[in-house]
Amino acid sequence: MSNLLNTAISGLKAQQSNLATTGHNIANANVEGYSRQDVVLSTKNAQFRGYGYIGSGVQISTVRRITDQFLVEQQRADTSSYQQEQAYLDNIEQIDALLASSSTGLQSILDSFFASLQGSADNPSYIPSRDVVLGTADSVVDRFRSIYKSLNDQNQTLNGQIATTVDEINALTEGIASLNASILDAQGRATTEPPNDLLDQRDELVRQLSELVEIEVTVDSDQYNIAFAEGNMLVLGDSANSLLAVPSAEDPQQTGVRFVSSLSNEFVTEKLTGGTLGGMIDFRKDALAPAMNQLGLIAVALSSEFNAQHSQGIDLNGNFGGDFFQDLNDPELAGNNNRIQGNGENQPPVNQVMSVYFDDIGQLTTSDYTIEFTGPDSDSYEVIRNSDGQKVDGGTIDGGNLPTEISFDGLRIVLEDGNFKAGDKFTVKPLRNVADQMDLKITESAELAFGYPMRGGASLGNQGTGSIDQGTMLSADGKAFDVPGQLSPPMVVIFHDERTYSVLDNSDPGNPVPLDPPMEYLNFVPGTSNTIFTDDPGETMISSWRPRLPTSATITPDGTSSSPPYNGINSERFTFSRTDPVTGEVTEDKTVITPTGASAADIAATLNEIDGVSANAYTQVQLSNFTNSGTPYDPDNPFEIWVNGYEITLDDLGPSQTIFEDGYPEEMPDQLTPDFLADRINAHIDLGDAGITAKSDGVTLTITDANGDDIFIEMRGDKPDPAIVGTPPLGTPPPNNSIDPGDTFEISTGEQWPVTEIEGQTGGKLNNLSGFDFSEDGPYRYELYLPDGRTGTIELTGTHATADDVKAEIESKITALLDSPGRAEASISPEGTISYKVFMKVEGTGNYDTAGVNVGGQVDVTMADGISVDTTPKAGAIFTGVSEAKPTYQGFQFAISGRPVEGDSFDIEWNEDGISDNRNVLDIVGLESADTINERQGGMTFTEAYSQAVETIGTKTNQAQIRTNAAEAVLEGTESDLNSIRGVNLDEEAALLIEFQLAYQANAQVISIAQQVFDSLIGAFR
Repeated sequence: MSNLLNTAISGLKAQQSNLATTGHNIANANVEGYSRQDVVLSTKNAQFRGYGYIGSGVQISTVRRITDQFLVEQQRADTSSYQQEQAYLDNIEQIDALLASSSTGLQSILDSFFASLQGSADNPSYIPSRDVVLGTADSVVDRFRSIYKSLNDQNQTLNGQIATTVDEINALTEGIASLNASILDAQGRATTEPPNDLLDQRDELVRQLSELVEIEVTVDSDQYNIAFAEGNMLVLGDSANSLLAVPSAEDPQQTGVRFVSSLSNEFVTEKLTGGTLGGMIDFRKDALAPAMNQLGLIAVALSSEFNAQHSQGIDLNGNFGGDFFQDLNDPELAGNNNRIQGNGENQPPVNQVMSVYFDDIGQLTTSDYTIEFTGPDSDSYEVIRNSDGQKVDGGTIDGGNLPTEISFDGLRIVLEDGNFKAGDKFTVKPLRNVADQMDLKITESAELAFGYPMRGGASLGNQGTGSIDQGTMLSADGKAFDVPGQLSPPMVVIFHDERTYSVLDNSDPGNPVPLDPPMEYLNFVPGTSNTIFTDDPGETMISSWRPRLPTSATITPDGTSSSPPYNGINSERFTFSRTDPVTGEVTEDKTVITPTGASAADIAATLNEIDGVSANAYTQVQLSNFTNSGTPYDPDNPFEIWVNGYEITLDDLGPSQTIFEDGYPEEMPDQLTPDFLADRINAHIDLGDAGITAKSDGVTLTITDANGDDIFIEMRGDKPDPAIVGTPPLGTPPPNNSIDPGDTFEISTGEQWPVTEIEGQTGGKLNNLSGFDFSEDGPYRYELYLPDGRTGTIELTGTHATADDVKAEIESKITALLDSPGRAEASISPEGTISYKVFMKVEGTGNYDTAGVNVGGQVDVTMADGISVDTTPKAGAIFTGVSEAKPTYQGFQFAISGRPVEGDSFDIEWNEDGISDNRNVLDIVGLESADTINERQGGMTFTEAYSQAVETIGTKTNQAQIRTNAAEAVLEGTESDLNSIRGVNLDEEAALLIEFQLAYQANAQVISIAQQVFDSLIGAFR
């Protein structure tokens, strides 16, 4: 009887638990993270009654959570992935909208700016159009700053979100640790059965934590241990470590994350992945920082290129243009650690001062960089480009000799001051904030420099078809612009013939002189465009002396020489070196030796074989002070002259002659003159074919070989006599004891030897027009280079009424220093510079012998940037004692085309009153299509660089949207699978309620029957 009652009671209790558990499921059906539960029942042990075992009812084994641990873990992972992608997408969509919009982006305003420049180029002197340029330029500056502010605001917002997320993580980890303790306490206090609701609560907190950051969960004795960021423990049993949101060690403008435990305190920002926190950090690194850097790169390129071009022009007042935009290399902006920060974990003292300058815009990248002093000493460093992890520079510095520089990727880092130690790290963010530093420096429209400072023009008397373009401006730093408001010097291009020209200093239009360094007898190709001047800022030239004249003429008996004598050129060794433009290291390149007696043309040909070296040769001889004897004595010998073996004083040739061109001067004059000889030389067919020309100013005959071959001058005539004594055999003689000058001339190479003032100041009063009193405020001492290689010194002391008197004293004192017969002829430039020529006398022998002088030429050696030369011996050669190589870069170029002829000239001068000149503004407009950015990958324009930034952000936004959608779908699938297992189905639970209710009622009926049986049994005994 009791067994029946106990069995019914056990069933009643079991169904009562089922009903309670089902009700619990229904009550928690909408609780996030709840796992439905069920009661696990088992049959009680049966009792043996001899005839068999009689059942004793049911018992409750446990209350079970219905879940799938694999799916729970998958849900955490999928949640982290989705939240990371969603956080990234939410942020990058803001940048995408900002940059792509015409109302907030940069593209439309740049288009308007360059359109206004093009409009002003059509009428450069029109003030309203200039005002439009200034207005749109101001809008460009505002747009750069506006975009920067939006991006920087987003960075600040991100910093706040990271700090908030860190607080949420700390709260969750504290809750998980607390639940670990509660679960352990619940299981250890009364039973080992699982506290299902606490387990659900813990799993839900862990899921919420996975929304914020990627984690790894391990179970130890039913305790959750949670790791993140490459193994750092957030939760360990019932204890939780914490995170701190603090300024980043690499960049205090960005919030970083530190992990704090009893064992460590370190930044884990770069190790964080997954969740909202990982998405925000990925966005900042992958999209926000590159976008700010790309904007900065465009700002640097635009301001730098625009300023450079604007500074090459002149404004309406004739002044060179200043900076149009703010100079982003201003020391105030580049210095004071504005673009470089020491790592927050560097050891003291933290006293380093550094500056970051932009040196090569085309080589700049959008990456940040890390400079680390790697040790073991404090001088070794390496530079890592953060975008790809590549080492871009490394070496050592002399920490005791600051400032010093480090250059890489178009940047120049100046280590100004401080102690640099092994282990120190510095983050270089050169472009991060420069867009906010953009500013407009031009305030008046008249200051817009739209014209070029120089202009070229053809002389009105030109006979050929040659034309000169309006030039190309390269740099206002060229030496031609050393004097404000004028070209220094003005120049003239003079054509010697259709294939040869020289560029001369035209400061005195009546007497053009060679430039320094010279540009003489250069080759011209008719019918093509020939560029005048170099575009290499580092190009230099070294010019030889013209060879020293011999001590006396060479006498050839009974006729002319079959081979020219020594030309005055000795053997010389040329050693060329090259300087590495990056390291500055100088390495010896090639050495050539030219033989004694080589012509200037041969020397030039040898040097032209060296890469980066261009040599030009030409030879000049000057003949002056001709004397013609005209005496009938001994007998009278005709005055005859040969040039390179060709006689130019032939007489009575007749109409069939083939030596001279038609129209040559046929009749020999009574007195040889420079004019007659120049005409004869220029008409000589063979000499013309050899490139030999001549010109006369009425006093001096100048013979030039434009190829640099030797010029051999021979002469025959009467010998000078100091006096004539006796009666002549014929004619009317001159009186006894008179001087017979004979047939003579003086010869010079035309070399202008410099005379340098070393003591005394003439105050600019010394000139070629007036005298000078050297007796006051002296002494006046000058140093000069002598043709034999010695250095001489003279002192001027006289009081001179005229410039001729001044030159006479100079000439007498220099002539006294010469080591060979001859005389010095001094000249004084308009600026007061003294120079001298040396003349030697050549005279007839009075018989059929000839006297000859063979003259070698000058060699001008032009060297590309980074090339230098050293010559030996140090005495006796044409390059001995010459000044160091001088720059040839003028800062501009011109092009001459067509077919100029002999005598044609083209002036190059300052652009006076050039208010309608639009050449520089056209160059500025051309910047719109110039590939000035990212030259290492072929180059991009400003708008292309911005379009690339917009396209990159747009692509990343689309990719982020795709990844987010995919991650969301995966998460939804995992949650669906998990909910299908653990989720509460109300229909199912309602059915179970009915089932358990019926079972409950059935068990109650059993009890009722047992009561009735018991009552019947008791009644039987009454």
